[in-house]
Amino acid sequence: MYKTWLFNNKKKKERKDMINYGRKWTPRMVIYQQNQEEVLKRIENESGAKPGAPGMFKHYQAAVKRVMAELDENELEKAKETAEEWSNNFPPPEVQAQVAQKKGPAYMEHFSKEMWRQCGVRVFVLSAWKNEQGEVFLGCK
Repeated sequence: MYKTWLFNNKKKKERKDMINYGRKWTPRMVIYQQNQEEVLKRIENESGAKPGAPGMFKHYQAAVKRVMAELDENELEKAKETAEEWSNNFPPPEVQAQVAQKKGPAYMEHFSKEMWRQCGVRVFVLSAWKNEQGEVFLGCK
């Protein structure tokens, strides 16, 4: 009896989107993005872990922290301004290309599933974006 009452009167959870469209950039993220090769080289030199290997990720935070520690106040302030600009407007095309390649298909799939679930509408998406080398990629979902 109590179990049934508790089950029927529990607080209902709001359904939350699994994907957060957009990103709030931080100075740390900007510094990593601008010094990505240096950070990956440090990780490889100091720990021997190859980029993308599972063991690399435990050394990531320390490597970024060391790169940030070597920057002077002007560079940190510039990174903070860049993070605010990227958050309010949009990042440069190279960063957009990385995000499109990494997250684009998941965004499109999520959107099409939500449109079907909420509205009963089938969505066909034709996407095109430029990669870091400037080549145009086409994709259908």
